[in-house]
Amino acid sequence: MICRKCNEKIADSSIFCSLCGAKQTVSPQLHKPKTRGNGQGSVYKLPNGKYRAAVTLGYADDGKRIYKTKSDFKTKKEGIAYLEQLKNNAKLPDNIKFSELYKEWNAIHYTDISKSKKAAYVIAYNKCEPLYYRNIADLRVKDLQEVIDSASGYYPKHDIKVLCNLMFKYAVQNDYINKNYAAFVKLPPLPKSNRDIFTDKEISSLFDDYNVGNDIAGYVLIMIYTGMRYGELKILKKSNIFLAENYMIGGIKTEAGIDRIIAIHDKIKPIIEKLYNLRKIKLLEMNENNFYAQYYETLEKLKINKKTPHCCRHTFATLMAQSGAQPAIIKALAGHEKYSTTLQYTHIQLSEMLKAVNKI
Repeated sequence: MICRKCNEKIADSSIFCSLCGAKQTVSPQLHKPKTRGNGQGSVYKLPNGKYRAAVTLGYADDGKRIYKTKSDFKTKKEGIAYLEQLKNNAKLPDNIKFSELYKEWNAIHYTDISKSKKAAYVIAYNKCEPLYYRNIADLRVKDLQEVIDSASGYYPKHDIKVLCNLMFKYAVQNDYINKNYAAFVKLPPLPKSNRDIFTDKEISSLFDDYNVGNDIAGYVLIMIYTGMRYGELKILKKSNIFLAENYMIGGIKTEAGIDRIIAIHDKIKPIIEKLYNLRKIKLLEMNENNFYAQYYETLEKLKINKKTPHCCRHTFATLMAQSGAQPAIIKALAGHEKYSTTLQYTHIQLSEMLKAVNKI
C-alpha cells in the first residue's frame, strides 16, 4: 500500500510507515468481522435501529428459505448471543401438523370472538379432517381447494376458507411457513337468493328433520313462527307457557318487548307441547355454544344457505306481512318498540293475534 503521508510504497500490513514513521489508516481487511458458518444464523440491523437475529431452518419445495427470527435487540452483540437459543427453540415447520396449528391458533383467537362465529369455525375445522395430520409446510393451494370443494353449500365453503386463511396468516406471522396459500383458494359465486329469510322449501325441510327426531329443527321452527330472538327463547320458562290458551309470555331488549304476549301458531303447538313435557324449568335447556353448533350443523345437513338465528325473526315478520297482517299486529307480536304508541290505542286482543299468526 502507499503511505498516506510520504506517498512511498510500504508493506500492506504496515501500521506505521517504515520511512517517515506516520501512522497509517487501518485497513478494513485487518478488522473484518468474523463470519459465522452455515447454519449458525445471522444478525442484521433494522430500519428502527434495533437488531434482528435469524436462523435458517431449511428450504421449501420452491427453494425459498424457511427461517425463524427474533427482533428488537438493542445491540448486535445481544442478537448474536441469542442465536444459539433461537436455534434450539425453533419449531421446525416439518413437525407442525394442521391439527397442531389449529390448537395453537384457536387458543389465542377464540378468546375474543362471538360464540356464533366460534361455532362456525368449529364446524369448518371438522370439514378439514383430510388435512389434520398433514405438515402445514407441505400444504399447497390444491390441497386446500380440494377440502373446500368437497363441502356442500357456499357458506360452509366460505367458512373453511376464512378459517384456513386466519390459521395460515398466524403461521406466517410466527415463521412456521413463508406463504399463505389459503389466500389463493377460490369460492363459487355467491348464490343469488334472499339470505335473510327461510324459504317455504327450507321450512318444510326443517319440519321433516324435526319429525325424524332433531329437536334443534323444532327450536328453529319455534323462532320462525313466533318471531322470538334466540335470547328470548333461551330464557323462556315453562311457567310462562299457556298451552290451553295458545300463548306464551316472554321477550327481552325493549320496553315493548318485555313480558309481551307471544301467540302460538297451530303448526308449532305440537312441538312446544313435546319440548314442554321433556324439559324441567325452561323450554330450551342447552348452553349457547352447543345450540349454535347444532343450529349451523342442522342448516348444513339440510343444505340451507347459512342464516343466523336472527333470520328466523326476519322470516316471521316477512311471512306476517305477506299474509296481509296489519303493521300494528306485526309489531305487537315481534315486540318492537317503534309502534308502542300506536299499540296503546289499538288494544290488540289475543284472538286477533292468533288469527293473524295462523294465516302464515
